[in-house]
Amino acid sequence: MNWAKQQGAVTGYAHSANGLEVNAAAAAKRLLTQLDADKDGKLGKDEAAKGLLPEDFDKIDANKDGFLTEDELKASIARAAGALPNVAIPEMDGIGAQEICVTTSQHLCDFISAMDTARVPEWNCWYHIMNCGYPLKASGETDFPCISGSRVGQGRVYVQLGKVDKVDFAAWCEGIAKGRSYISDGYAHALEFTVDDTFPGDEVELKEPGEVRIKAKVAFASATPLGTSNGGAVPTGKMRKVELVVNGAAVASQDVPADDKEHNLTFTAKIEKSSWVALRHFPQMHTNPVNVLVGGKPIRASRKSALWCIGVIEQLWRKREKAIAEPEREEAKKTFDKAIEVYRKIAKEADEGS
Repeated sequence: MNWAKQQGAVTGYAHSANGLEVNAAAAAKRLLTQLDADKDGKLGKDEAAKGLLPEDFDKIDANKDGFLTEDELKASIARAAGALPNVAIPEMDGIGAQEICVTTSQHLCDFISAMDTARVPEWNCWYHIMNCGYPLKASGETDFPCISGSRVGQGRVYVQLGKVDKVDFAAWCEGIAKGRSYISDGYAHALEFTVDDTFPGDEVELKEPGEVRIKAKVAFASATPLGTSNGGAVPTGKMRKVELVVNGAAVASQDVPADDKEHNLTFTAKIEKSSWVALRHFPQMHTNPVNVLVGGKPIRASRKSALWCIGVIEQLWRKREKAIAEPEREEAKKTFDKAIEVYRKIAKEADEGS
């Protein structure tokens, strides 16, 4: 990827969620091994506080005895893995966006592909990296006929090029890198999306916390005869929920008819700290974000997101270490360790408890 950037390329990962899936049993065993300092087979509150739990301690503690067992951790991780976002550590054993936390910290990765693997882990990974302040964008993917043998264009990206006589590939690639785009299955569209009249790929600057106004124009097909893209259930009914997302959390929503027509939407959102703002309909469509910077500070939306990135890198090293050629292993370890230190710094800069 470093070589590709040296050539001036726009870079990213394909079939991203391949390897980002969570194995609740394996993840619970790793977490218990990592945190069980007294080796009694369970975690007390002091031990648990030293790691990244999938849920709050009291929610995991099903029998309310003040300790967490492996079975309780397993059940918690299984619950958390379906949420968006979540901090369950994936297996990192596939061919998707495996090194994305490392390469993004080196400013070598422009986008994460989406719309052709499981939607929750795709978007979850993207959210955590953006919560750390990195301008990672999403791009659509089908990977026909490898991931899907159904059709070309099952997962898509639509880039805003303005009024042009013809599509220029270099300009289109630049739009991907800057995030002037939205991803979709072709049946759901965000034709316009602005935050304080600012388009995705650009920034809004606030001197202090304040309210921003969001405007959008969306459209949904009344039928999906070829099905939606891989990784998400085919929507049912005649209404679609469009959500306003700030730092990975849905803060407002509106229901829109799936009637082949354009619909104008408006939202307002209070921005307390530097944040990213986007629009989505799960699992069919997501805009790239508009960043809102408060007081000139970088986005440090979530300490847990930075810790999740660290956990992902550590798990990837456990999986990859022996597969890396021995002459290259030391240099690879230095690269991984450097990325971990970057995320540790970001974690310290984020609000406690975030």
